[in-house]
Amino acid sequence: MMRWSDEITLIGIVPPAEDDETTNENGFTLSPEETQTTVYCNKKSVGYSEFYKAQQAGYSTELKFDMYTEEYSGQEYAEYSGKRYKILRTYVSKSGEFTELTLSDLSERGGAVDG
Repeated sequence: MMRWSDEITLIGIVPPAEDDETTNENGFTLSPEETQTTVYCNKKSVGYSEFYKAQQAGYSTELKFDMYTEEYSGQEYAEYSGKRYKILRTYVSKSGEFTELTLSDLSERGGAVDG
């Protein structure tokens, strides 16, 4: 049953344009810009098999969500309940109407959001 009672913020990293400066006046590298889009979704449980496969690959599968496919445009990160995650895997349903996102804790593998 799709409740769509959860909210997730999708975070995309915008690479600098070729003619943009990549360092500030002091020579420090500028952080990439982010786009944030909050959408309604349906939180799901992570199955044992999927959790185990992710662990073997060095990731910790934390959360899964279903959302409308039209609302997802390839973002690499997500935020849920104030915590950031890497979008580890996406799966589009056979009908194409829904996309399932599998999220991994960003603290695994030193995963800072830096594009």
